[in-house]
Amino acid sequence: MAGPPMPARALGHVIQGDDASAVRLEFWLDYACPFSGRFWRHVRSGAAKYGDKVQLVCYHQVQPWHFQSTLAHEVALAFCRVKGEGAFVSFSDALFDADTQSACMTDVEVENKTKMDIYDSLIEVGRKAGGSLRVTDEDEVKVREILGLDAAALKRGEKNPGNLVTQELKFYIKLGRQTGVHVSPSTYLHGLAVDSSSSWRDDEWHEFFDRHLAAAAAN
Repeated sequence: MAGPPMPARALGHVIQGDDASAVRLEFWLDYACPFSGRFWRHVRSGAAKYGDKVQLVCYHQVQPWHFQSTLAHEVALAFCRVKGEGAFVSFSDALFDADTQSACMTDVEVENKTKMDIYDSLIEVGRKAGGSLRVTDEDEVKVREILGLDAAALKRGEKNPGNLVTQELKFYIKLGRQTGVHVSPSTYLHGLAVDSSSSWRDDEWHEFFDRHLAAAAAN
């Protein structure tokens, strides 16, 4: 019996650890949010020394008051389609760089840009990212095909066809609403909402992870 579309796999990008990790921290971030950028940089640094003891999982939190946010998250998903899951970390490291985020993701910077202008600047971020995201000309062509309007839907006469990652992004939006996510960053420890701050540096994150690792070891 057919129903609404459902994801083919669990949502979320695992950026550290695995299912055997003692502590699982999930967070919802928006590429257009400077607090998300600060959170990404700080939590990655704070969790690094724990290795597989700590699992970090990132989810897409598109905040509609930043129209450019949708485009950025689409580009991230498109790069993952072409280059694999490792591309997410490399692209996010590049876009969440404070200078890069300020230069291409703020409302002021995109005020007079078209959708394609913004796609162009985001793809260029990906091309310069390095790491697991080494983008060739052929890769860029594939990414642009993914971001173009869905050709099959257009042939069916649809006027709002979206693109080849629209449905995947919809899954994230649906999960975020279902989870009760409103702002970014939002954090969840083992599935429960937990207080954190984008201003936390290594010391605060070490205290956080040490406390919860100790609790896990005691059970």
